[in-house]
Amino acid sequence: MDVHKRHSLFNRTQEQASFTVFQPGFFNSELEPESLEDFDFEKAPNHNPAVNTITEEDDPIPHSSGVTYHSVVTSCGSAAPMINQQQPPLPESVEEYDMQPIDQKVLKERPVKNYQIFPGNTRFLCGGRLVTSKDYRAFIIALILFITPAALFCVFTCPFLWNQVHPVIPIVFAYLFILAFASMLKTSWTDPGIIPRNLDIPQQEMIDENASSIHASIMSDIAQKQIRIKNTSWSLRYCETCKIYRPPRASHCRQCDNCVEYEDHHCIWLNNCVGKRNYRPFFIFIVTCVILCIYVIAFDVYYLLSIASNSPNRGFGFVFSQAPVSFVLSIYCFFLLWMVGGLTIYHCSLIMRGVTTHEQLRRDIFKLTYPDLGANPYNKRNPLKNMVQVLCQPQPKSYLRRRKMADPVIEKL
Repeated sequence: MDVHKRHSLFNRTQEQASFTVFQPGFFNSELEPESLEDFDFEKAPNHNPAVNTITEEDDPIPHSSGVTYHSVVTSCGSAAPMINQQQPPLPESVEEYDMQPIDQKVLKERPVKNYQIFPGNTRFLCGGRLVTSKDYRAFIIALILFITPAALFCVFTCPFLWNQVHPVIPIVFAYLFILAFASMLKTSWTDPGIIPRNLDIPQQEMIDENASSIHASIMSDIAQKQIRIKNTSWSLRYCETCKIYRPPRASHCRQCDNCVEYEDHHCIWLNNCVGKRNYRPFFIFIVTCVILCIYVIAFDVYYLLSIASNSPNRGFGFVFSQAPVSFVLSIYCFFLLWMVGGLTIYHCSLIMRGVTTHEQLRRDIFKLTYPDLGANPYNKRNPLKNMVQVLCQPQPKSYLRRRKMADPVIEKL
């Protein structure tokens, strides 16, 4: 046996010796050689002669001896063998490979603005500059009930007041009408304080995003957020529709389908919620309407009395025939005064106590839930300070980026 072949046999013997580290019972007493020259590789277990027969024409670097499934190739000049590392078996056929494609996601720009894809029952006008609700029929009726008597008063009563009393009276009426009309539109077309959606989406393992409905028991497991108000722990309520934790003075409006900060109520006549950003123009509107009703009643009655004084021998029929519109306007504004005046007095009491309509309705429940806070933890114990807080603070900015371009969405390729 030449030196080259003897060296190859030595390397193979070292590989088999390393394999015995993992399988110590490989060599038995019958196969164990007394020397290197006497070892018979053909009788070794799992030996494949067709594969492992070495000829002089073979590559000088030997491959696996067949003892192991995948052995580490050792160099001819290496005296110490490398420990065999077990590798995962290769698939026998193409069908064993996982042929599912890898999900690839990209950011896709959306050529729309936020107000065009905003959910809920909110309607945006003038390119997203104006915000109102979708049910506008009651608002049109309110405009007719407000504009019609003011126009009739200007046509049938103001000429007499301008010529016979003083021109400042019609001018003051025009100023009050413009102030009330502008406040009405501002209340109806202003964002009341809508809170953006999807700020606190539950974890994926708690709620399946493909489910059509969310079970009440699952929602009860959502972690509640706690805050402190006057050293008292306060639990924030979770809104399932908007996917947010509502701030303490916020409520979800069913008509608008939005959570509104500092929501007082939803006014169907103004077709919008009354909240933090439009409560002041709403209060100015109802106060101005009360003043206009008193103004119209007072000067219409004065007009009718002046007609009666100029004709002492004539009765009620003559006075009515001379100014029927003024008489009807005085009756109409008298009934309107009771309705709007009662609403104004109610809101004045709310402002002086520092509460909203929702808080007033839930007053008893609030006392039972938070007895340490009292009926209203936001009351400053001073009617003047409460009025300043509600009516004299600057209008906060809108949370909605309604005129900005929509954020890109993640889509699968």
